[in-house]
Amino acid sequence: MKYEIDAEFQACVRQTFQELGIPEDRPTPRFPKGDITSRREGASFAKVVLALEPEVPHVVKTRYTVLREDGYEVPIFAYRKQADQESSTLQPAVLYFHGGGMIFGSAELFEHTTKSDVADTGVAHFSVDYRVAPEVHHPTPVEDCYAALVWLHSQAKDLGIDNARISVVGLSAGGGLAAGVSLMARDRGLNPPIVKQILQCPMLDDRNTEADAKLAPFITWSWDDNWTGWNALLGERAGSSSTSAYAAPARAENLGGLPSTYIDVGTLDIFAKEDERYAERLREAGVQVEWHLYQGVPHGFEFRGRQSEITQRAQSNRRAAIQSS
Repeated sequence: MKYEIDAEFQACVRQTFQELGIPEDRPTPRFPKGDITSRREGASFAKVVLALEPEVPHVVKTRYTVLREDGYEVPIFAYRKQADQESSTLQPAVLYFHGGGMIFGSAELFEHTTKSDVADTGVAHFSVDYRVAPEVHHPTPVEDCYAALVWLHSQAKDLGIDNARISVVGLSAGGGLAAGVSLMARDRGLNPPIVKQILQCPMLDDRNTEADAKLAPFITWSWDDNWTGWNALLGERAGSSSTSAYAAPARAENLGGLPSTYIDVGTLDIFAKEDERYAERLREAGVQVEWHLYQGVPHGFEFRGRQSEITQRAQSNRRAAIQSS
């Protein structure tokens, strides 16, 4: 397969770099395999990119917590249009899981994107600050997320939410967590079930650690990054037959009975093949799937090429999926 970056997207990336005062030819930072500290420091790039966007007005933020069995209180941040908080009609909602390769990220880091999605769709978002590796290991992150789902499901009426219209949405590692939570909800008999899972470039397979030399020049999230994230989460189980499908949903043998699914990813993303295969397997299992493969863009393209046509199209498609839940 021939890999090639989208020219209009690349021009928008250059514009973003100019706004940030970053040289256009600066290579994507690469860190030693297993170096979590440097990767966490490098995550500040997303924060400065998002800071370029104007503040989103009329979206109200409220903090909640859900208590886990180990005594930890998982923060959940609700983002809603002010007018919708006063509605007497039960509304749909999104339970959102941020990205970060299983080793960094927070609801705050992605707050601007969350607010923008709320402003554009009118759908309330509940963003979960789940714990990350290596401070915790599997199953803590996905169980934090599932606990947040059970909380939202049980408190829905008091929050003005229709618990039959709750979608799970996740980006990258958060997409993998959303897929894992969907498997849990099916297996544990959540009723009403999740209405939709919306997976943005999801991180699904712990076995994806071998480099593709032809793709390598275009990537942002690398195979060493992926190895680092999965090994922080799973330890010695990473890549082995003992990996749980709740950690790495590509491992699931049965995908039947899952909610309607939206998946998107770029062709220059190391997750493209695993995501496409997951979409195919969902269809084979009888699940309704909306699949988008965006040509010539890498992992996290919505942050780098904010003004590009392909980013605007991806945002429009994803937000339409949220609204149709």
